[in-house]
Amino acid sequence: MEASSTGSKQESRKTDYQLLLIAGLKKEIEMAHKLDPEQLAAEIRRIGFYCQRCGKCCRRAFGDNRVAVIPSEIERIREHTGLSKLEVAEPFIPEIPIPNENQEDEENHPEPSFRQSEENEEQLSPESLESLQECIDLEGKIHAFGWILRRKKNGDCIFIEKDTHRCQIYPVRPMLCSTYPFYIEGLRLHTCECEGLGYPISIEDSRKLAEDLLMRYISELEDTLVMYEKFVDFRRDKKGLEIAKMSLMSRTCTCIVHDSLGSTELLVNSQD
Repeated sequence: MEASSTGSKQESRKTDYQLLLIAGLKKEIEMAHKLDPEQLAAEIRRIGFYCQRCGKCCRRAFGDNRVAVIPSEIERIREHTGLSKLEVAEPFIPEIPIPNENQEDEENHPEPSFRQSEENEEQLSPESLESLQECIDLEGKIHAFGWILRRKKNGDCIFIEKDTHRCQIYPVRPMLCSTYPFYIEGLRLHTCECEGLGYPISIEDSRKLAEDLLMRYISELEDTLVMYEKFVDFRRDKKGLEIAKMSLMSRTCTCIVHDSLGSTELLVNSQD
């Protein structure tokens, strides 16, 4: 169940830290607009890249494969697939340990469509909440900042085909995916670990990648800025943690997701 909240009461009660973040984001956005795409493209060519189509970046076994998505990206994927918002994305909460799954369990769950069975999705547990205490309010509601693409219980992206490792939403894949393994942080180009690095890339492709990277960088900064401008901090204590644990033991929990559109409260059913 989903309910949105963007009330005017959120205009006040910003913390000093929040105001500092907002000022920093505004400055970084201003400087990001001054980055030279040609210089960025030249740096991409110096590093080199050619996608090996191995699908490792989509699979949890090869590292952190969380894909952060902003509301406009969720909407594009939703329109392309016919899925609901919550079938496309889930709350972006700090990473929790994902137990090793027997590969045979995946083989016993065929994937005839985009829609996945609930038993094949990542889940919270009462034990995992200990590491999320700073994200839990007095009422036991778990607060998340932004969204990620949904993942299966074994941590793989739900949109990766099991046998071919191809992306099922390639035409509308998120900006993070289309620019991987590159990203910009602190006005500098960085790379993630990837087997495709070091291969020659054409001038044309490097320029396109540079343009996409700049668009992603600025879009994500602007989206984060709006989120912090709307966000109102919440009170925390151990009582909230205990309430959240009891809720999960009853197979339900409440999550509040903060993004550039405001806040969305979700009632999540937890499965065995």
